Amino acid sequence: MPPKRRAIGRSTPQARKRRALRASESDEQRALRLENLRVHATETRSSESSDQREVRLETDRIRTNQIRSSETTELRERRLQNVRISTARSRRTLHADLNLSAFHYDSNNDYSLHPNVVIGKMDKICMYCSALKFKNETQTHGMCCASGKVKLPELHSPPEPLSTFLSGVTRVSKHFLENIRKYNSCFQMTSFGATNIVRENYMPTFRVQGQIYHHAGSLLPLPDADHKFLQIYFMANSDEQIEQRCHYNAGTRREIVGALQGLFDQHNELVRLFKTAIQRMPADDYAVVILADKRPVGQHERQFNAPTIDEVAIVIVGEEFESRDITLHREVVTFSESPKLIAHTTDCSIRFCFGEEMMDIILTSK
Repeated sequence: MPPKRRAIGRSTPQARKRRALRASESDEQRALRLENLRVHATETRSSESSDQREVRLETDRIRTNQIRSSETTELRERRLQNVRISTARSRRTLHADLNLSAFHYDSNNDYSLHPNVVIGKMDKICMYCSALKFKNETQTHGMCCASGKVKLPELHSPPEPLSTFLSGVTRVSKHFLENIRKYNSCFQMTSFGATNIVRENYMPTFRVQGQIYHHAGSLLPLPDADHKFLQIYFMANSDEQIEQRCHYNAGTRREIVGALQGLFDQHNELVRLFKTAIQRMPADDYAVVILADKRPVGQHERQFNAPTIDEVAIVIVGEEFESRDITLHREVVTFSESPKLIAHTTDCSIRFCFGEEMMDIILTSK
């Protein structure tokens, strides 16, 4: 006697379990599941033969006719109404003018149906520089590296503990990422400035007019003055340095500031150079100058905006310097102004944690 067949139909334990899981899934989980189903269906249909395709279409037609023949008048009207709404929405979207549509968003339009909006996943790898691109971007190889003609320097992984702070896994790292601007401000060597800063209507943001520059003061403060920016690096006591940095940046944690301070003292070549230079200065009328005209042999003078670490000189005050040089005096009242391309290394301490030189925004090709 054959075994008894159980759970015939859709009302099976597996079906009920599946419906319960789908009812509890989030929007992201549902979108991921549907995307996986679409990919699986596309792969399956692309590999089927002509006979298999005809069988599948015939099966779908029979199933659809059976469902429609058993539906009530109310269900039929509801289905047709949904079809009319979907068709009208698709036609509006396909023939819509998307120029500046981001500033006039219409929730009634399904923008995902527009052929110019569906760009797929960024999973295509450039054969020259390994950059990730979208499907249609592979037709134009020059968007990322000009077909291998432009070579970018390799990005070095940040050392510990900065690598852990940037991971975003632990509570400490999440706090660090939420307050990363404050922690970067703790170790800035220069202050921000502009020709004219316009504040309007008590807004927290401001508008800049004219040139943006960075102020670099003396290496040591004047008598009875507090240490600020680069001057904090030259305080004798490490705990006093941490206290001073946290004092100017509320909401930062001492343990994180202390860990980053040890990292910069150990790995940042610019900080180590400044500390060595100030120890060798016999008088207060000396200055550390970062020469802007130093460049590798055979390269254009405007290609590199700053020299390497070994190309920093110590000169006596009174020499004529070019406007792009950075001059840091031991004890002076005036401030030096640094162009924004040079100042990135001294202003974005976390990004350039090694104190490496920064290339110009203009890259040459082979």
